[in-house]
Amino acid sequence: MTRHLVYVAVAVVCGLSSNVALAEIRRMAQAPKTLSFDELDKNHDAKLSLDEASADDKLFVAFKTLDKNKDGYLSREEFAAHRQTQ
Repeated sequence: MTRHLVYVAVAVVCGLSSNVALAEIRRMAQAPKTLSFDELDKNHDAKLSLDEASADDKLFVAFKTLDKNKDGYLSREEFAAHRQTQ
Protein backbone atom coordinates (compact mmCIF):
# COMPACT_ATOMS: atom_id res chain seq x y z
CA MET A 1 0.00 0.00 0.00
CA THR A 2 2.86 2.39 0.76
CA ARG A 3 4.25 1.90 -2.72
CA HIS A 4 0.87 2.87 -4.14
CA LEU A 5 0.88 6.09 -2.14
CA VAL A 6 4.32 6.92 -3.48
CA TYR A 7 3.04 6.49 -7.04
CA VAL A 8 0.09 8.74 -6.33
CA ALA A 9 2.39 11.38 -4.84
CA VAL A 10 4.71 11.20 -7.84
CA ALA A 11 1.75 11.45 -10.21
CA VAL A 12 0.46 14.54 -8.42
CA VAL A 13 3.89 16.19 -8.39
CA CYS A 14 4.37 15.46 -12.08
CA GLY A 15 0.98 16.93 -12.89
CA LEU A 16 -0.55 13.69 -14.12
CA SER A 17 -4.29 13.33 -13.89
CA SER A 18 -5.69 11.35 -11.02
CA ASN A 19 -7.20 8.90 -13.52
CA VAL A 20 -3.74 7.98 -14.81
CA ALA A 21 -2.46 7.52 -11.27
CA LEU A 22 -5.45 5.36 -10.33
CA ALA A 23 -5.04 3.26 -13.46
CA GLU A 24 -1.40 2.59 -12.54
CA ILE A 25 -2.36 1.63 -9.00
CA ARG A 26 -5.00 -0.79 -10.29
CA ARG A 27 -2.53 -2.31 -12.76
CA MET A 28 0.03 -2.89 -10.01
CA ALA A 29 -2.55 -4.37 -7.65
CA GLN A 30 -3.73 -6.83 -10.30
CA ALA A 31 -0.29 -7.92 -11.50
CA PRO A 32 0.68 -11.07 -9.61
CA LYS A 33 4.08 -10.94 -8.00
CA THR A 34 6.42 -13.76 -8.93
CA LEU A 35 7.71 -15.20 -5.67
CA SER A 36 11.15 -16.72 -5.36
CA PHE A 37 11.83 -20.18 -3.95
CA ASP A 38 13.08 -18.61 -0.69
CA GLU A 39 9.98 -16.42 -0.37
CA LEU A 40 7.73 -19.44 -0.82
CA ASP A 41 9.74 -21.70 1.54
CA LYS A 42 8.12 -20.40 4.73
CA ASN A 43 9.66 -22.98 7.07
CA HIS A 44 13.13 -22.76 5.45
CA ASP A 45 13.54 -26.50 4.96
CA ALA A 46 14.90 -26.10 1.40
CA LYS A 47 11.82 -27.69 -0.18
CA LEU A 48 8.32 -26.51 -1.04
CA SER A 49 5.24 -28.29 0.24
CA LEU A 50 1.91 -28.11 -1.57
CA ASP A 51 0.74 -25.68 1.12
CA GLU A 52 3.74 -23.39 0.53
CA ALA A 53 3.26 -23.60 -3.24
CA SER A 54 -0.35 -22.49 -2.87
CA ALA A 55 0.86 -18.87 -2.57
CA ASP A 56 1.51 -19.01 -6.34
CA ASP A 57 -1.56 -20.10 -8.32
CA LYS A 58 0.35 -21.41 -11.36
CA LEU A 59 2.84 -23.29 -9.21
CA PHE A 60 0.03 -24.81 -7.17
CA VAL A 61 -1.75 -26.09 -10.29
CA ALA A 62 1.48 -27.53 -11.73
CA PHE A 63 2.76 -28.97 -8.42
CA LYS A 64 2.11 -32.68 -9.04
CA THR A 65 3.58 -32.51 -12.54
CA LEU A 66 6.68 -30.68 -11.31
CA ASP A 67 7.25 -33.10 -8.42
CA LYS A 68 9.31 -35.48 -10.58
CA ASN A 69 10.40 -37.79 -7.75
CA LYS A 70 6.87 -37.84 -6.28
CA ASP A 71 8.04 -37.13 -2.73
CA GLY A 72 5.32 -34.52 -2.13
CA TYR A 73 7.76 -31.60 -2.20
CA LEU A 74 9.42 -29.42 -4.82
CA SER A 75 13.18 -29.13 -4.69
CA ARG A 76 14.98 -26.03 -5.95
CA GLU A 77 15.67 -27.89 -9.19
CA GLU A 78 12.02 -28.87 -9.68
CA PHE A 79 10.98 -25.29 -8.90
CA ALA A 80 13.58 -23.89 -11.34
CA ALA A 81 12.16 -26.08 -14.10
CA HIS A 82 8.77 -24.43 -13.54
CA ARG A 83 10.23 -20.91 -13.64
CA GLN A 84 12.02 -21.64 -16.92
CA THR A 85 8.69 -22.39 -18.60
CA GLN A 86 7.24 -19.00 -17.67
